[in-house]
Amino acid sequence: MFKLNEGDWWVMDNSQNDFVLGILAELDFFSDLDYTSLSQLSSLFEERIFNYNDRIFEEDSLGQSMLVIISGEVRITQISEDSSEEALIILKKGDLFGEMALIEEMPRSATAIAHSNCVILEINRDKFVNFINKNPENGVKILWKLTKTLSSRLRETDNKLKTFISLSKWV
Repeated sequence: MFKLNEGDWWVMDNSQNDFVLGILAELDFFSDLDYTSLSQLSSLFEERIFNYNDRIFEEDSLGQSMLVIISGEVRITQISEDSSEEALIILKKGDLFGEMALIEEMPRSATAIAHSNCVILEINRDKFVNFINKNPENGVKILWKLTKTLSSRLRETDNKLKTFISLSKWV
């Protein structure tokens, strides 16, 4: 099923499933999966549509899904107590976000906002875990990619932190 708007659902037919399958097949994150496994996984995703400046999720809300941008852009940001916004990164088509929620149900570390009108594929943690449990060989492949993604993002954050610390010595 695909989600159109709050409360509106329609059943995904084969052409929509093929579309989702095609999108996922292009992503490095799922590149190690065979066609059958990718097809099974693609049926677990739901399509969500957001307009410019819609909140996709809020910082500190419980993370329960990972999202993939199939069109448009998403701004990952931190909102301060005075409601000002500090954009951390702008994500584009093919980018994943919210992936930490696949590992543990913890509060989101940032807010995700539609930076343009966008279409997003979302997989719920429970569906993802069920897929992994039923397909352990593919689960290892996906979790390995997830580990690499998280490691890369941690390394990038470390570099930004080092730069910030280095610059703060001069202030």
